[in-house]
Amino acid sequence: MSKPTYKDVANLKEDARIEEIAANVKLGKTVGFVTDADPGKADRYIQKLKVKIPGIVILARGSGPVPKTVMVKVGPPAVGKN
Repeated sequence: MSKPTYKDVANLKEDARIEEIAANVKLGKTVGFVTDADPGKADRYIQKLKVKIPGIVILARGSGPVPKTVMVKVGPPAVGKN
């Protein structure tokens, strides 16, 4: 099992952050990310990820580590599922 890593992508534009998430999920990694709790923001990230990676699995979603944030954990599509 590989060691968890952290990458601060706050200075990137939204689509570049989503590309970073997608690139790691495509490598078979589980990725957690945090967004502002702005209405619809986490949903927008998820929708964009679903377009890039059909079948992406949303493993968890809840309150982020600091107030007014949302944490989402995603993983690669399940293999062998119909």
